[in-house]
Amino acid sequence: MKEIALEAGLAAGSLYVYLRSKEEILLLLAESMISELLEALPAIRRDSQGDPRKELLGMMRGAIDVIDRYREAFAVLNHEIRYLERQPEQNGILKGVIEPYRNAISDPIIQGKALGLIRFESLNCAVEAIHMLCSGWATGGRFLAKTDKETYWREIAGIVEGRFFAPSLGGGIS
Repeated sequence: MKEIALEAGLAAGSLYVYLRSKEEILLLLAESMISELLEALPAIRRDSQGDPRKELLGMMRGAIDVIDRYREAFAVLNHEIRYLERQPEQNGILKGVIEPYRNAISDPIIQGKALGLIRFESLNCAVEAIHMLCSGWATGGRFLAKTDKETYWREIAGIVEGRFFAPSLGGGIS
């Protein structure tokens, strides 16, 4: 609270006039970041021209752009979300805040599977894996200190697009 107040140019106690707890701040932060990403969704869908693979990559790119703008706050939120999930009064609110983001990732994955363009066994696992790839930009810390956002984006896009493994000599992974 002290850091937020300092950044806003307020006394720490003043924040409690507007927000009652750290949990409210975290939920507001999550809602703000997700809203920013969802505002870009119509343009992402338009640019994907009906290709769910392009839509998914556009969502990922948009997520990394939002994460980049709020990198430190996102890292804190990512860490604290486990705490919020264990709080019964916060968990329901958190689910409501996160659901539109999860749907924005799920929709092109489901559509891609229906078209035979995307393969997965567990939708929840696929969505979480995509989210974690994007989250890595904020949580990579010192490991990514000398990496720029574009390099990080190219690497995770390559993983998702299947360019990570070189063609095998003997045919497949055993």
